Amino acid sequence: MSKNNNDGPKFKIESISIYLLAIFYLISSGFFFFSLTMDLNMIHIGLLGLLSLTTALGVFKRKSWSVWSAFLVFCAGNAFAISLLLNPLTFETLGVLVEIGLIVYLILVWAAMIYLSVKRREFY
Repeated sequence: MSKNNNDGPKFKIESISIYLLAIFYLISSGFFFFSLTMDLNMIHIGLLGLLSLTTALGVFKRKSWSVWSAFLVFCAGNAFAISLLLNPLTFETLGVLVEIGLIVYLILVWAAMIYLSVKRREFY
């Protein structure tokens, strides 16, 4: 019986930054789903969470459609975060930690979109 030379693990990390992006989209979808459980009337938060989860899967598997999905998350996430930051009631009701979290989310979603735009040729 001949032994195959490719006996190593089938999961090989080629680019750690791609997997960090997938983890970012996965964590952000978790926060969106958690926010949805607080108020079930915010269906748009659930849709953004579902889109982020789909993007995380696509980025992890390096699918070509994941760049377009990330663009949709980028547009919707920017609209969501900026509208919450511009609302004066956000600071009064949710506090400064939520505003800091929204600013960090905006920075990360911009960085992720720029990175995916540059590396889009690696996706098949």
